[in-house]
Amino acid sequence: MICTHEAKDACFSKVSLFQHLDPSEAVLLISLLHTRKYNKGEVVVQEGERSDTLYVVHQGGVKLSKYNENGKEHIIRFLFPGDFFGQDSLLHQKPHVANAEVLEPSAICSISKHDFDQLLEHDPKLAYHFLLAITKLLRETDEWNSSLSAMTTEQKIAKLLLYFHTRNHAKHEIRLPVFKKDMALLLGITPETLSRKLAMMQTQGLLQVTGNCILILQLEQLREKIESPARSQ
Repeated sequence: MICTHEAKDACFSKVSLFQHLDPSEAVLLISLLHTRKYNKGEVVVQEGERSDTLYVVHQGGVKLSKYNENGKEHIIRFLFPGDFFGQDSLLHQKPHVANAEVLEPSAICSISKHDFDQLLEHDPKLAYHFLLAITKLLRETDEWNSSLSAMTTEQKIAKLLLYFHTRNHAKHEIRLPVFKKDMALLLGITPETLSRKLAMMQTQGLLQVTGNCILILQLEQLREKIESPARSQ
Protein backbone atom coordinates (compact mmCIF):
# COMPACT_ATOMS: atom_id res chain seq x y z
CA MET A 1 0.00 0.00 0.00
CA ILE A 2 1.32 3.45 -0.92
CA CYS A 3 0.96 6.00 1.84
CA THR A 4 -0.72 9.36 1.40
CA HIS A 5 1.24 12.59 1.07
CA GLU A 6 0.34 13.49 4.66
CA ALA A 7 1.42 10.11 6.03
CA LYS A 8 4.72 10.24 4.14
CA ASP A 9 5.35 13.75 5.45
CA ALA A 10 4.74 12.57 9.01
CA CYS A 11 6.96 9.55 8.42
CA PHE A 12 10.10 11.39 7.36
CA SER A 13 9.57 14.30 9.78
CA LYS A 14 10.04 11.89 12.70
CA VAL A 15 13.54 10.92 11.55
CA SER A 16 16.41 13.25 12.46
CA LEU A 17 18.23 11.97 9.38
CA PHE A 18 15.79 13.82 7.11
CA GLN A 19 14.86 16.87 9.17
CA HIS A 20 17.52 19.14 7.60
CA LEU A 21 16.08 18.79 4.10
CA ASP A 22 14.84 21.96 2.44
CA PRO A 23 11.24 22.05 1.10
CA SER A 24 12.12 20.96 -2.45
CA GLU A 25 14.22 18.03 -1.17
CA ALA A 26 11.44 17.08 1.24
CA VAL A 27 8.99 16.95 -1.66
CA LEU A 28 11.39 14.65 -3.54
CA LEU A 29 11.78 12.38 -0.51
CA ILE A 30 8.03 12.18 -0.05
CA SER A 31 7.66 11.11 -3.67
CA LEU A 32 10.23 8.32 -3.17
CA LEU A 33 8.90 6.88 0.09
CA HIS A 34 6.60 3.88 0.17
CA THR A 35 4.76 2.45 3.11
CA ARG A 36 3.13 -0.80 4.07
CA LYS A 37 0.86 -1.66 6.93
CA TYR A 38 1.76 -4.75 8.96
CA ASN A 39 -0.17 -6.83 11.45
CA LYS A 40 1.24 -7.93 14.78
CA GLY A 41 3.66 -10.82 14.35
CA GLU A 42 4.42 -10.19 10.67
CA VAL A 43 8.06 -10.28 9.60
CA VAL A 44 9.38 -7.30 7.62
CA VAL A 45 12.76 -8.86 6.82
CA GLN A 46 14.49 -12.08 7.84
CA GLU A 47 18.08 -12.61 8.91
CA GLY A 48 20.13 -13.55 5.86
CA GLU A 49 17.64 -12.06 3.42
CA ARG A 50 19.11 -9.76 0.79
CA SER A 51 17.66 -6.35 -0.03
CA ASP A 52 18.80 -2.82 -0.73
CA THR A 53 16.15 -0.99 1.28
CA LEU A 54 16.14 1.32 4.29
CA TYR A 55 13.09 0.99 6.55
CA VAL A 56 11.67 3.63 8.90
CA VAL A 57 9.05 2.88 11.56
CA HIS A 58 6.17 5.31 11.04
CA GLN A 59 3.62 3.86 13.46
CA GLY A 60 3.78 0.97 15.89
CA GLY A 61 6.87 -0.99 16.86
CA VAL A 62 9.37 -3.56 15.59
CA LYS A 63 11.58 -6.13 17.31
CA LEU A 64 15.06 -6.84 15.92
CA SER A 65 16.32 -10.29 16.91
CA LYS A 66 18.63 -13.16 15.97
CA TYR A 67 18.54 -16.89 16.65
CA ASN A 68 21.61 -18.90 17.63
CA GLU A 69 22.46 -22.37 16.36
CA ASN A 70 20.31 -23.89 19.11
CA GLY A 71 17.27 -21.87 18.08
CA LYS A 72 17.44 -19.54 21.07
CA GLU A 73 16.29 -16.01 20.35
CA HIS A 74 18.45 -13.00 21.19
CA ILE A 75 16.73 -9.62 21.07
CA ILE A 76 18.92 -6.80 19.79
CA ARG A 77 16.61 -3.85 20.31
CA PHE A 78 13.08 -2.52 20.02
CA LEU A 79 12.26 0.10 17.39
CA PHE A 80 9.60 2.79 17.61
CA PRO A 81 8.36 5.66 15.37
CA GLY A 82 11.34 7.51 13.92
CA ASP A 83 13.75 4.57 14.25
CA PHE A 84 15.25 3.00 11.13
CA PHE A 85 16.80 -0.33 10.18
CA GLY A 86 18.33 -2.00 7.13
CA GLN A 87 21.16 0.52 6.81
CA ASP A 88 23.80 -2.17 6.12
CA SER A 89 21.72 -3.61 3.31
CA LEU A 90 21.14 -0.14 1.89
CA LEU A 91 24.81 0.87 1.96
CA HIS A 92 26.57 -2.41 1.23
CA GLN A 93 23.86 -4.70 -0.18
CA LYS A 94 24.69 -7.14 2.61
CA PRO A 95 22.17 -9.71 3.85
CA HIS A 96 20.11 -8.51 6.80
CA VAL A 97 21.83 -9.33 10.07
CA ALA A 98 18.61 -9.67 12.08
CA ASN A 99 14.94 -10.51 11.86
CA ALA A 100 12.53 -7.57 12.01
CA GLU A 101 9.19 -8.62 13.50
CA VAL A 102 6.23 -6.30 14.02
CA LEU A 103 5.16 -5.93 17.67
CA GLU A 104 1.74 -4.37 17.05
CA PRO A 105 -0.25 -3.10 14.06
CA SER A 106 2.31 -0.86 12.37
CA ALA A 107 3.08 1.25 9.32
CA ILE A 108 6.63 1.14 7.98
CA CYS A 109 8.05 3.47 5.34
CA SER A 110 10.83 2.34 3.02
CA ILE A 111 13.18 3.75 0.41
CA SER A 112 15.31 1.73 -2.00
CA LYS A 113 19.02 2.27 -2.62
CA HIS A 114 18.28 3.54 -6.13
CA ASP A 115 15.92 6.19 -4.78
CA PHE A 116 18.19 6.98 -1.82
CA ASP A 117 21.09 7.57 -4.22
CA GLN A 118 18.84 9.87 -6.23
CA LEU A 119 18.16 11.84 -3.07
CA LEU A 120 21.91 12.02 -2.32
CA GLU A 121 22.50 13.63 -5.71
CA HIS A 122 20.17 16.46 -4.71
CA ASP A 123 21.54 16.75 -1.18
CA PRO A 124 25.13 15.50 -0.61
CA LYS A 125 24.81 16.61 3.04
CA LEU A 126 22.44 13.70 3.54
CA ALA A 127 25.41 11.29 3.54
CA TYR A 128 26.92 13.23 6.45
CA HIS A 129 23.65 13.20 8.39
CA PHE A 130 23.25 9.49 7.67
CA LEU A 131 26.74 8.84 9.07
CA LEU A 132 25.88 10.86 12.19
CA ALA A 133 22.65 8.90 12.66
CA ILE A 134 24.41 5.53 12.33
CA THR A 135 27.21 6.65 14.69
CA LYS A 136 24.60 7.76 17.23
CA LEU A 137 22.84 4.42 16.94
CA LEU A 138 26.08 2.48 17.50
CA ARG A 139 27.02 4.67 20.47
CA GLU A 140 23.61 4.24 22.10
CA THR A 141 23.77 0.48 21.58
CA ASP A 142 27.25 0.29 23.15
CA GLU A 143 26.18 2.47 26.08
CA TRP A 144 23.06 0.36 26.62
CA ASN A 145 24.96 -2.93 26.63
CA SER A 146 27.79 -1.68 28.85
CA SER A 147 25.44 -0.10 31.39
CA LEU A 148 23.23 -3.20 31.65
CA SER A 149 26.23 -5.41 32.36
CA ALA A 150 26.91 -3.49 35.59
CA MET A 151 23.29 -3.27 36.79
CA THR A 152 21.16 -5.29 39.15
CA THR A 153 17.98 -6.86 37.79
CA GLU A 154 15.82 -4.09 39.28
CA GLN A 155 18.04 -1.43 37.73
CA LYS A 156 17.81 -3.11 34.33
CA ILE A 157 14.01 -3.14 34.54
CA ALA A 158 13.92 0.48 35.69
CA LYS A 159 16.17 1.49 32.79
CA LEU A 160 13.95 -0.24 30.25
CA LEU A 161 10.80 1.31 31.73
CA LEU A 162 12.38 4.76 31.58
CA TYR A 163 13.29 4.10 27.95
CA PHE A 164 9.66 3.21 27.19
CA HIS A 165 8.61 6.32 29.15
CA THR A 166 10.83 8.54 26.99
CA ARG A 167 9.67 6.93 23.74
CA ASN A 168 6.07 7.29 24.92
CA HIS A 169 6.45 11.10 24.83
CA ALA A 170 7.13 11.23 28.58
CA LYS A 171 3.68 9.95 29.55
CA HIS A 172 3.61 8.29 32.96
CA GLU A 173 1.27 5.52 31.80
CA ILE A 174 3.08 3.07 29.55
CA ARG A 175 1.19 0.57 27.43
CA LEU A 176 3.84 -2.06 26.97
CA PRO A 177 4.48 -2.47 23.24
CA VAL A 178 6.14 -5.85 23.78
CA PHE A 179 5.46 -9.14 25.50
CA LYS A 180 7.00 -9.48 28.93
CA LYS A 181 8.92 -12.49 27.63
CA ASP A 182 10.55 -10.19 25.05
CA MET A 183 11.41 -7.65 27.76
CA ALA A 184 12.97 -10.46 29.77
CA LEU A 185 14.97 -11.69 26.76
CA LEU A 186 16.34 -8.21 26.11
CA LEU A 187 17.38 -7.84 29.75
CA GLY A 188 18.82 -11.34 30.04
CA ILE A 189 16.44 -12.51 32.77
CA THR A 190 13.55 -14.98 32.94
CA PRO A 191 9.91 -13.87 32.52
CA GLU A 192 9.25 -15.14 36.05
CA THR A 193 12.00 -12.93 37.46
CA LEU A 194 10.62 -9.95 35.55
CA SER A 195 7.11 -10.49 36.92
CA ARG A 196 8.45 -10.92 40.45
CA LYS A 197 10.55 -7.76 40.28
CA LEU A 198 7.68 -5.73 38.79
CA ALA A 199 5.47 -6.89 41.66
CA MET A 200 8.19 -5.87 44.13
CA MET A 201 8.51 -2.42 42.55
CA GLN A 202 4.74 -2.06 42.73
CA THR A 203 4.85 -2.90 46.44
CA GLN A 204 7.53 -0.23 46.84
CA GLY A 205 5.10 2.31 45.37
CA LEU A 206 7.24 3.00 42.30
CA LEU A 207 4.67 1.86 39.77
CA GLN A 208 1.31 0.23 39.25
CA VAL A 209 0.93 -2.76 36.97
CA THR A 210 -2.44 -3.52 35.36
CA GLY A 211 -2.31 -6.11 32.63
CA ASN A 212 -0.21 -4.72 29.80
CA CYS A 213 -0.15 -1.20 31.25
CA ILE A 214 2.36 0.18 33.72
CA LEU A 215 1.73 3.49 35.47
CA ILE A 216 4.91 5.12 36.78
CA LEU A 217 4.07 6.62 40.18
CA GLN A 218 7.53 7.78 41.28
CA LEU A 219 9.53 8.83 38.24
CA GLU A 220 12.40 10.41 40.14
CA GLN A 221 12.77 7.43 42.46
CA LEU A 222 12.90 5.19 39.41
CA ARG A 223 15.72 7.33 38.02
CA GLU A 224 17.52 7.27 41.37
CA LYS A 225 17.30 3.47 41.41
CA ILE A 226 19.34 3.38 38.18
CA GLU A 227 21.92 5.85 39.44
CA SER A 228 22.48 4.18 42.82
CA PRO A 229 25.45 1.77 43.15
CA ALA A 230 24.58 -1.77 42.12
CA ARG A 231 24.18 -4.18 45.01
CA SER A 232 24.29 -7.95 44.91
CA GLN A 233 20.86 -9.49 44.50
